[in-house]
Amino acid sequence: MPFQEIVGQDRVIQILKRALERDNLPHAYLYYGADGVGKFKVALSLAKALLCEKAERDFCGACPVCRQIESGNHADVLVLRPESRKGEKDWFVDPAMGTIRIEQIRQLQHWIAVGSFQGGWRLGILEGADKLNAHAANSLLKTLEEPPPRSLLILISPTRTQLIPTIVSRCQPVYFPPIARAELEAALTGRLEASADAVTVLARLADGSIGKALALDRDWVFQERGQWIARLCAFLDIGGGPFQDFVDELIHFPRMMEVLELYQTWFRDLLVYLEMGEAGRLLNADLLKQVEQFSTRGDSLAWIGSIAALQRAREAIQNHFNSQLVVEGMLLDLVAHRDRQAPASIWREES
Repeated sequence: MPFQEIVGQDRVIQILKRALERDNLPHAYLYYGADGVGKFKVALSLAKALLCEKAERDFCGACPVCRQIESGNHADVLVLRPESRKGEKDWFVDPAMGTIRIEQIRQLQHWIAVGSFQGGWRLGILEGADKLNAHAANSLLKTLEEPPPRSLLILISPTRTQLIPTIVSRCQPVYFPPIARAELEAALTGRLEASADAVTVLARLADGSIGKALALDRDWVFQERGQWIARLCAFLDIGGGPFQDFVDELIHFPRMMEVLELYQTWFRDLLVYLEMGEAGRLLNADLLKQVEQFSTRGDSLAWIGSIAALQRAREAIQNHFNSQLVVEGMLLDLVAHRDRQAPASIWREES
């Protein structure tokens, strides 16, 4: 798949093609932007463009080299991802909870110092560079300061701020914006067997991320999503009860984190509709009637506070706080914001 077939990142591709044409690649890139917008795909594509046997300053996608890179089996392309321990010795890839460890960086340093087996480039890709632990980050700096010739590191992160400034300063940053909705819908139409209305819903919920759109579970989107929104509205409508039943439902639901993300998009839609009254800007546009009915049951500050409460809850759970305490505190916050009282959470950080 040549560069021109990558969806929604024309500006990024232009930057990379100019660098290839001028033979002016930096020693390190920092690709940053939301998950699922093509950062890793473009990183692999650049590796193919540098190593492809057939295409010049692009890639064919079909030669043995391109196929090896795509499958993760090329000797001159190394991908590191966050890992967690499994048992006493084994490590497994864990993008959500894992870290990139100093042992992985030392492996990268030894590998990249050897040089290419075929006399070309060596590319190290750190998918999840924001999960570098402190020791690994400091060790990586040595390679960024003194990179071997014809080597390229590509760090991939949701934002620049999640990396230490000294690492950011030694990389050329490339921002990957969300994919425009019309372009995303067009891409999904060619890849999914779904009605036009269903594609529109998936594109809105994906919020500019083709990876997220393709990964969305249809049963979740078109059945369970509405049920969980209705459950939240019913909970808030009756002033916070039955409280413990809702807590138990949430913490025992296998996709709890998806529910919390959904609730953030719901309160975001309430805020957008209350302030602007434009259905076209809603993520949950297929639930317009419910948005219209509920948006006026609080004011803008209430919905902003609710979004913040859900963000705190998601971050706390990702940082291994007790899920039950976090969910209890979050629901108390949502009720407080609904009633415009002071936040009631017992686990949030104190100012």
